[in-house]
Amino acid sequence: MIKDIKITFGWDLCYSCNYRCPYCNGWLRESKDDIIMTAGEWEKIWNNIYERYGSCYIYLSGGEPSTYPYFYELVKRLTQKHIIDICTNLSWDVEKLIPFISSQNLKISATFHPLFADFDVFFKKIVMIREYLSNYQVFFVVYNKQIDILKKAKEFLKEFDIRLIPQPLRGPNQSIINSEEEKEIVKDQTPYTGDKLAYQLKEKIPKGKLCRAGQYYAVIRANGRVDRCSQYTDGQLGNFLEKDFKLFSEPKVCTLDYCPIESQWIIE
Repeated sequence: MIKDIKITFGWDLCYSCNYRCPYCNGWLRESKDDIIMTAGEWEKIWNNIYERYGSCYIYLSGGEPSTYPYFYELVKRLTQKHIIDICTNLSWDVEKLIPFISSQNLKISATFHPLFADFDVFFKKIVMIREYLSNYQVFFVVYNKQIDILKKAKEFLKEFDIRLIPQPLRGPNQSIINSEEEKEIVKDQTPYTGDKLAYQLKEKIPKGKLCRAGQYYAVIRANGRVDRCSQYTDGQLGNFLEKDFKLFSEPKVCTLDYCPIESQWIIE
């Protein structure tokens, strides 16, 4: 939670992606159901959310959000009233966007995918971004064919006070498919501790606990459906484009066995 920010949204802007990572299903979800609207049209919708909930923290994701037709203009418009945190493979021209937006309203959560991204090109962008933005971090999927580069990347980033956050490899049916050795790598390299790490590695189960996901946080899918969190797919909160869209008024009991991302909303 950020001061004066009450509501957070995860927004799957689109499911198109210019990478084809073998450990990600994002690009497999590419769909004709993705909503394509101009930056101005989206701005009107988010202005309505602003009137209802005030400034929001919007975690902009995909697919790869920079592949959206109006990506640059959309971010520029929405950062006038909201905080935008872009989850991205950083394959776009960062100099066309980052220098023109206040660091108070823009965050970058870059994910390094070495099977598709050149190490030197990617981290050159990271260093450039670091000149403009604070609280910077880079994510990295712990996949067996790219583990060797994990330590190299971490050592490189330490010089610039940038955190490298390893992400466990998730499979179907809410499972973790990393080996025990790979899980130890996650534990050794991650900045997360305590409950956050325990939920991420499925050592702790959320089922039966009250959670504010759906009340103070929700995930907007590329077709407009709104779910309590990334693990739910039943659209309990309706459609984001509907005029009467609103969040839950109170926390709800979680019914799932795994919480890899949003455990901060669980009420312990």
